[in-house]
Amino acid sequence: MRKDPIGEKFVSQVWDGGHFIKTNLRAKDGRELEILHPGEWNTDAGADFRNARIKIDGETFIGDIEIHVKNSDWRIHHHDRNPKYNSTILHIAFWDGGISLLTRKQNGEYIPTLILCDYIDRSIGRMWRIIENEENPCPHSVTISSINPELLREILNQTGAERLIAKSKKFDEQIGIKGVDQILYEGIMDALGYSKNREQFRQLAEKVPVELLIGQTPETIQAILFGVAGLLPSEKKLNKETKQYLNIIIPLWERFAPQFCNVPMSADDWVFFRLRADNFPTRRIAGISYVLAGCDGSSGDTPLLTKFLNPLAETGKTSSKLRKILMPEAIGYWARHYSFGDKKHKQSKFLIGKNRADDIIINVILPMLLACSQESKLRESVIGLYTGYTALQDNRITRFFSERVFRSIEIYRSTANSASRQQGLIHIYKWFCEVQNCDNCPFMEQS
Repeated sequence: MRKDPIGEKFVSQVWDGGHFIKTNLRAKDGRELEILHPGEWNTDAGADFRNARIKIDGETFIGDIEIHVKNSDWRIHHHDRNPKYNSTILHIAFWDGGISLLTRKQNGEYIPTLILCDYIDRSIGRMWRIIENEENPCPHSVTISSINPELLREILNQTGAERLIAKSKKFDEQIGIKGVDQILYEGIMDALGYSKNREQFRQLAEKVPVELLIGQTPETIQAILFGVAGLLPSEKKLNKETKQYLNIIIPLWERFAPQFCNVPMSADDWVFFRLRADNFPTRRIAGISYVLAGCDGSSGDTPLLTKFLNPLAETGKTSSKLRKILMPEAIGYWARHYSFGDKKHKQSKFLIGKNRADDIIINVILPMLLACSQESKLRESVIGLYTGYTALQDNRITRFFSERVFRSIEIYRSTANSASRQQGLIHIYKWFCEVQNCDNCPFMEQS
């Protein structure tokens, strides 16, 4: 006999797949709800879905969504005591357990609860069969896979270019508000946090302006960033090497701390759980310190941008030179440590790895360089580098296409065989798959 399907995974699949009536939604307390974006699956600690967008009585909220079988599970699971759930904007429960109308968070705020079973439009048994058989959520995968491979690549060339231009325009709009180097710095920091500390790195970059860091020593930059991030340890029982390092860092932080007395973050804000040690935020902060320390503060108003512009003016191996900027060698304390006070590890060569450096180049550096390129020759260099860049490491979106759209890893590999074409897939996913706009999908137009 099959086990009862009503578990949190089932409820999450109902929510993620949109298997419910989406009009006239009302929370348990009677407020009107409109789902603009259901959010993205979260496999780490915290709420089940991140970056959701909903309207509550017409007001838009962005944040997390927590899924339960019964609304009483919120308290049973002690989410009302856990600050990691303070960014939750909506509580989803399949069944109504009859408790209070609102869900209380650790910070004392209350959020609405949606009872999902009130809005499903078919029997639970049929819903289970639909979800159980949804091996391929793209209904047009067979049709798409029949398109000529050369035409597929041409479509991705176009959508990849559209994504580059869209990113470039977004940067261009922000430059007038914050300045070139600050926007570039925030973009790099955002990418360093991918995916579990993205918001935290973005906040840190906003709290500590790049102009304060340019030209400082790596240790000074580390002191400021660790201090504002709330990551400097307070325990007295630390190993000798950590104490020696902190004896250098803490006095540096104390010089700058008064400037940030109203903006510090907390160590609890940062995620280390289920992260590879190389991706720990402590290592990433150490890495950016060397990138910024290597900028020439006398090179004009945009020393960080200039640092990335220089390789384009030189002949050959541009991608390698850009990558080298973003892959500082690990020296000193962080050559053998991933976090404060941990045991010594084998010497690491780089503080930022190749895959992360490549992602930053494609998603941040090249779009920003394009936004700042006034000369046609420079624009051509940026676009040429972008279109010729080798394929990046797969992410959840490219895996979606390889597993559920093309239905053949060979077709996927021969189609998305460059970084720009992978970006083309991401562009299609964001603009068409994610919002279920299949009729206007570029692939369907060619089928």
